[in-house]
Amino acid sequence: MPVLQLDDQQFPLSAGSTRIGTGAGADVIVPGYSALPLEAVIVGGSPVTIRRSEEAAHVRVNGVLLGAEPMPLMHGDKVEIAGLELRFADDAKSGATQFVSASEVAAIAGAKRSGAARATAASGGRLVSLVDGKEYAVADRGLVFGREASCDVVIAQTEVSRRHASIVISGDAYALKDTSANGVFVNGERVLGEQTLSRADVVRIGTEEFRFYADILPVKATPADESSAPEAVPPALPAALREAPIGVPAGALPLADEFEVLEPPAPASPPPPPPVVVAPVPASPPAATPKREDPRPVFATLEWVNEGPTKGTIFELHNALSHIGRGLHNDVRLQDESVSETHAKLQRREDGWYVVDMDSTNGTYVGGNRVNGEKRLEGSPDVRFGGMKFRFKALGAASQFETESKGTRAIARVTLGPGAAAPKTPPGATPVSAPTPPAARGGIPVWVWIIAVLVLAGAAFFVLKGRA
Repeated sequence: MPVLQLDDQQFPLSAGSTRIGTGAGADVIVPGYSALPLEAVIVGGSPVTIRRSEEAAHVRVNGVLLGAEPMPLMHGDKVEIAGLELRFADDAKSGATQFVSASEVAAIAGAKRSGAARATAASGGRLVSLVDGKEYAVADRGLVFGREASCDVVIAQTEVSRRHASIVISGDAYALKDTSANGVFVNGERVLGEQTLSRADVVRIGTEEFRFYADILPVKATPADESSAPEAVPPALPAALREAPIGVPAGALPLADEFEVLEPPAPASPPPPPPVVVAPVPASPPAATPKREDPRPVFATLEWVNEGPTKGTIFELHNALSHIGRGLHNDVRLQDESVSETHAKLQRREDGWYVVDMDSTNGTYVGGNRVNGEKRLEGSPDVRFGGMKFRFKALGAASQFETESKGTRAIARVTLGPGAAAPKTPPGATPVSAPTPPAARGGIPVWVWIIAVLVLAGAAFFVLKGRA
């Protein structure tokens, strides 16, 4: 029978509808404060589903706010109602453990870590599922794997024990403890009791695989080996100045005047102290060298969301086609063992951005789902390359090929009359000056007037002469 677990208390769920809340009308009354008497309704069946009782109800399943549509519940799901976290458990998924024969051990071995082992510190521990991309942080109290709904990582498989294994802090590192019947495998080899985990180790439990990450252990400076330093040899003294050996009478030693007595060397005068040079104090600290900015427009960004010191790092994409991987030729280079040399590419097309997986070893995921070939990115989704998780965000800058494909736009000629105000230029636009009117024509040249006067004078002369 399916139940809801709150610590050690269990609430059975009927085959029909079960109303859950804090009011008297609820079939399952949970302690806690809520403005609504009913928060959720669980409907039995195959599968069991959960929905909100009202639109204003706030119900979360595995940390995700429940929407208007019902959501199926699986064994081990975390349901948050009235501020309390309950576990959904199904008896059908928590039966007896099925033992795996020795002949099947080779098939269970699983993936291995790529590259050499890297020591980690006891901080920033997390596991990333290589099946669905979910991330599980290792708390200070540890992380428990198993089939029971109360485990931190629930694996509902018959070959998995109720409490199969755990990761705990052991000294300055993380250790994996096996408490199962069928064993736990790290990089394809079975763990014998307990094993210290290294960064990028692949942990296999049942058929589920997880990649382990933690903060890298800082390299400590090795002190110089004092035994290798040459010992100071004391200066030899004359035989007459040496003390008598123990057990030898003083008279047995030769007299001092039979030998040349060497005066001990005068102590060397100490060297004069070096002159004290007072460096001038600058009036102000030197200004930091400004970081060179890329003049190209930013089309999109990738924000690092993995826990650790690099969380929040932003990679800018300046090309409509950007490659992601571990190799030097990539636009976004990720130095991690789970990332392939050429892992994926992000491409901007006419209808939006696409992520294309380049046949990577550990896969490319969008919203927790593995990409087969390519997938269109909508909104600001989470994109994971191997074990490196980012939040993708497209920006509004227009790409070069879009600008060139739109053609040239002509601007009509504007004629300004006398006294008219010049049009305002929008911010960032190049001001367009009004066309210059043609210069006004000047008067008739002087030589034309002289010829005209001469012609008129000649005509008048001939007229007067004819009358005479």
